[in-house]
Amino acid sequence: MALNDISFVKGAGGLGRALPGEDHYSGMLFFNSTYPSGFSASAQVKAITSLAAAEALGITNDFSDETKAAAAITLTAVGSNGDTITISIAEPLPAGGTKSVVVATYAKTSADTTPALLATSIAAAINGNTTAGYTASAAAAVVTITARPGLGIYLNTATTPLSITFTGTMAGNISTLFGSAVLPGVLGVASKKAPMHYHISEFFRVAPQGILYVGIFPGPPTTYAELATMQNYAEGKIRQFGVYRDTTYTVGELTSIQAVCAALDAEHKPVSSVLYAADMKAVTDLTTLSSLATRADSKCSVVISQDGGGRGAMLYHATGKSITNLGAALGAVALAKVSESIAWINKFNISSGIECETLAFANGKQYSTVDSNTLNVLNNYRYMFLRKFVGISGSYFNDSHTAVTPASDYAYVENNRTIDKAIRGVYATLLPDLNGPLVMNNDGTLNDNTIAALQADARPNLDQMVRDGEISAYAVTIDPAQNVLSTSKLVIAIKLVGVGVARNITVNIGYTISL
Repeated sequence: MALNDISFVKGAGGLGRALPGEDHYSGMLFFNSTYPSGFSASAQVKAITSLAAAEALGITNDFSDETKAAAAITLTAVGSNGDTITISIAEPLPAGGTKSVVVATYAKTSADTTPALLATSIAAAINGNTTAGYTASAAAAVVTITARPGLGIYLNTATTPLSITFTGTMAGNISTLFGSAVLPGVLGVASKKAPMHYHISEFFRVAPQGILYVGIFPGPPTTYAELATMQNYAEGKIRQFGVYRDTTYTVGELTSIQAVCAALDAEHKPVSSVLYAADMKAVTDLTTLSSLATRADSKCSVVISQDGGGRGAMLYHATGKSITNLGAALGAVALAKVSESIAWINKFNISSGIECETLAFANGKQYSTVDSNTLNVLNNYRYMFLRKFVGISGSYFNDSHTAVTPASDYAYVENNRTIDKAIRGVYATLLPDLNGPLVMNNDGTLNDNTIAALQADARPNLDQMVRDGEISAYAVTIDPAQNVLSTSKLVIAIKLVGVGVARNITVNIGYTISL
């Protein structure tokens, strides 16, 4: 054993320093009619570099915007001294099922001479159990029990979550169920800020040096112009978005998102990827979802998996809606080089060991119960979800699909990110040449020096992408015979050789009599 000493462990990431470049600039779009404290109708977008910054803006995980469900017990007989009442609540387990939480066990004393006095004593016992987290009040012979923070709507819909057990001759009944609209019952309403906090925390867990623009707008969206509003606020820097919807999944919304992306492309503010997640709890069979392979929304991807055993799973129970892995997926895209698939096993283990270790789908179905045929259907439909592999721990995305035919040049997120980065780079270096002179030869063709200068201007950022391993090679060509004198239009052709992705590996193996 070493000598006694004081040791120091240096932390990392506390300063929230961002990565170089702008490939990691991301946006997350939420819809909520009530703004957190740091947002308002005139300040709907904020840029943050850490979860702490989001919390400082009022996006917290304290469930302060939640309405807690309440139920009531009416006492009808005080019983004898020593008679007891045990009050229990069946709370959800993350992966399904319930656990019994004892809110209070109280034994009658000589001071509890009436049902009203007994009710006051029982309420005090509930309030004294800070571990369980429930609170109570007494009025006459009625004890009103208010849920602990974080349960949202769960107790409204759970089957008989409240139970009471008496000993001796003490007696009473559950007079008002959780979620009852009749006072003193209260209908639980889930927090809106908690899912926002979750997705932001997951983004920074996966991409701790990312930069995230958070937009909160009153819903519902009609044209998704909010994406353009956020991109304009960011001066065109956002490369990828996550869109979280707590309303029913509608595949047609991808069309609106794609249209916004096309308009931003035309304004030289390209968004390469929009990850979309919405409520699929009511979709019993996910294979009934429409295939995205028949669509033309190449900038869009749909995330249909979620945590099945941690905080995300508890939010699923509390909200009664799909939570998904949107934040983690966006973090993975921000962390990846533009040429990398977020399904790369060696780099993108999404499990923290707790969060996203147990997996589920957005309808609450546990991944472990889903057969391989269903997984293949969902993959062929080009949805994105987390999966497991035999022989390696962790959780990994199935692929980086976009909502377009697999034959498209832009069938994967990295295809869009790579070409958009090339476009941004070439635009920046060629822009000074706009409206510039083009020296011609006496036969009306472009002068060699003019061509060489333009080619040189197009190359710097492409050269850097080659050095960074984001493209394999490229070529810039300019036809000297094009009629620029008549048209004033110069055409430059650029061909990129991308970086491949080993989506499938075939190993031919067998015996031989010699080598």
